[in-house]
Amino acid sequence: MLSTCENAWLVPHAKLEGISLMDHLFGRLNGMYPNKWRSNFRDEQAINDWKAAWAEAFDEDGITPHDVADGIKNCRRMYDWPPSLAEFLKACRPSLDSEAAFHVAVKGMAARRKGEAGDWPHPAVFWAAAEVGQYDMLAQSWQTLKSRWEAAYSIQLARQSWDGVPAPTAALPAPGGTAATKEQADAGIKAMAAAAIEKPRDPKAWAKKIMANPKAYASIAVTMAKRALGEEVSA
Repeated sequence: MLSTCENAWLVPHAKLEGISLMDHLFGRLNGMYPNKWRSNFRDEQAINDWKAAWAEAFDEDGITPHDVADGIKNCRRMYDWPPSLAEFLKACRPSLDSEAAFHVAVKGMAARRKGEAGDWPHPAVFWAAAEVGQYDMLAQSWQTLKSRWEAAYSIQLARQSWDGVPAPTAALPAPGGTAATKEQADAGIKAMAAAAIEKPRDPKAWAKKIMANPKAYASIAVTMAKRALGEEVSA
């Protein structure tokens, strides 16, 4: 069990009148589900066990206070009964289901192709899409990309931290307006044609990238990379 000093969710906060984030969450859920929530806990020890278990899960899954705020809001429409830990985690990040995240990523990549930022509920969704590649994300179906997507997405979720989603490149103006616009459009067409005749993307590139610097990734990601490259994995 984690001690208070090891987990930020259990540390008292002055802004919360001296209680921890987990104490605050307990109070919010108790207010949302009066009688139903507190009836799950027979004594103070049961409450402490709940706080320790949920705080540990939040820490391991990289849950943020913003995620928890979303979870509280989503619980109001998702659950009539107090949520379990697994249910609350789904409420925190409802778009992180693998297939659902894929479709979110497709919409996000389509937006970025227009020069827009896109909606990215979690950086892992963007970086998994970037690993698969914008062209394939927009040209291939879920059934075709399922294995590649799930491998890339699992690796991203296993990371302990993520770079932010970068700003998109400027959208290519619609052709037919001015001479400059037409030149830009022609350049874009040539670039797309060149990309179409390039050699197929190495499907194991993600694994080679991890093994080039394994210390930068979580152990589960390294294990998956070794298996993908046919390397022996120690027990």
